[in-house]
Amino acid sequence: MQRSPRSHARPANATAERRRKQKPRLTIRTGTTAPADAKPPRLKLVAKSKGASRDATATIRLARGTAPVAKPPAAAAKTVVTTVDIRPSGTVVSRRPAAKRAPVLHVPLHPAGTPKPPAWMLEECHVAPARAGDQSEILQLLAGLPSPPTRAEFHAAVDHPDHDANNRLVGRLAGRIVGHAEIVPRQVMIGPVSVRGAVIDRVAVLPECRGAGHGQKLVRAAEERMRQSGAVVALTRTRIAPSFRELGWSVLGRDCATPGRPTEILARLLDGPRWQGESVTMRQWRHVELPAILRIYKQNAARFVGPLDRDEHYARWLVSRGAFDSIIVALVGQDRYEIQESSARIVGYAIQSGTRVLEILADREFPGLEREILARVCAEAVENDRQEIVYESSAGDPLHAAVAGGEGLVQAGDRMIVGRVYRPLDMLAALVPVIEQRVADAGIRETVELGIDSPGARGSVIVNAGKATVHPGRVGRSYLKIADDELSRLLLGQCDPAEAEAAGRLEASTQVAIKLAAQLFPRQPLWCPMWDDLPA
Repeated sequence: MQRSPRSHARPANATAERRRKQKPRLTIRTGTTAPADAKPPRLKLVAKSKGASRDATATIRLARGTAPVAKPPAAAAKTVVTTVDIRPSGTVVSRRPAAKRAPVLHVPLHPAGTPKPPAWMLEECHVAPARAGDQSEILQLLAGLPSPPTRAEFHAAVDHPDHDANNRLVGRLAGRIVGHAEIVPRQVMIGPVSVRGAVIDRVAVLPECRGAGHGQKLVRAAEERMRQSGAVVALTRTRIAPSFRELGWSVLGRDCATPGRPTEILARLLDGPRWQGESVTMRQWRHVELPAILRIYKQNAARFVGPLDRDEHYARWLVSRGAFDSIIVALVGQDRYEIQESSARIVGYAIQSGTRVLEILADREFPGLEREILARVCAEAVENDRQEIVYESSAGDPLHAAVAGGEGLVQAGDRMIVGRVYRPLDMLAALVPVIEQRVADAGIRETVELGIDSPGARGSVIVNAGKATVHPGRVGRSYLKIADDELSRLLLGQCDPAEAEAAGRLEASTQVAIKLAAQLFPRQPLWCPMWDDLPA
């Protein structure tokens, strides 16, 4: 015979039944008083047997120290609350503070000072050019960088017009690669002048080996390599500018990148002054228009310090890398498919990579066209449902204010640009045409001489009848006694001589030397285009 399963259904009045059987409970809080004629509370005691019930008068006495006084202190009444619970099982007295206690944070105890790396990490690493079989280990090391290169980008560097296998240096410790630095030879523009330079890129050290000086040894080896190759100036982007400064590098400025929402940027641009020039058409670029883009780039790069001197061969290599998503060109005239700019003329362009706007430049004959190009970029971002764009340009670009609105232009992710001049006298010789033009613009007709006295260079530049010449080993009567890092800033247009003298970074033999240095080496905007360094 089967037993019927027991029903687990709860009766509808289960809650009411539970409340009816609940034991009586009386709670009395201190600080409350009863009237003088009030009767003591009466408790009804019910025995286990039926009918055995009686009423009893209960006298409640608080423990000593818990009874309220006539006028309790205000502090005590606010800080302590006493509760007396009378239950059939017993009386419970609890005391708790009115406010919650502050949480106790158990911070681990760290020893004072910086912990030293293990003994094997303190050994001096061996720096040498990378070998063919080191590619996988180098890629694994570079994966810890903020913008790590892909395997395709790593192999694309071989196709660089100035590629040299000996320019990739690695630091080995106990047979293991612990550091990496790459030297990229480039022609750097100092205003309208192009000088031979180089860039130190992708300096990386294993996290467990940092703090032992391996990175500084890699940078020193890279500097020696650049000196041997004849580089006049070196530039690099970095987030550890103090480490480069310890090695004698000069901090030149900030690599500015400003984020913003496309809809808000577009609204600000439409509220501002509108384009009043010729009608402009914008569309995606064609490969046959690369010479026109280079023409606009060189017009604008001559105003800055730091851009690369792009020729057509180098520009085609940049395009072949694929380190961009789109290039928008602005044209005036009738747009036709032509190899030569006969019916339509390209007057501006914009280069984008994802949400990053790498370059927006316009022909110098069309000032203000950059705002219209930025508006077109924002309109396309809205169509593609992009919630943010990042505009990257020089710190003095007025478009940063249009992108940021009322917010600050300095972002936490901005990197610093550091540089160093290895051959100051060669730099002076390259700047002779620029110095002659500046002397003519200043209206100086007499013969002037400015000497340079620094630990790394000693010489002077003499301007006579509008012609400038450099004389090594001669300083003359009006000269500047200056350190090597401040001399690099002066030649690269990032130093104010009067300010540097007030700060004690240089000494002038005469006031004429300060005035002449300000005329020959004025401050210039700094810009290192990101498109040249963006991973593919």
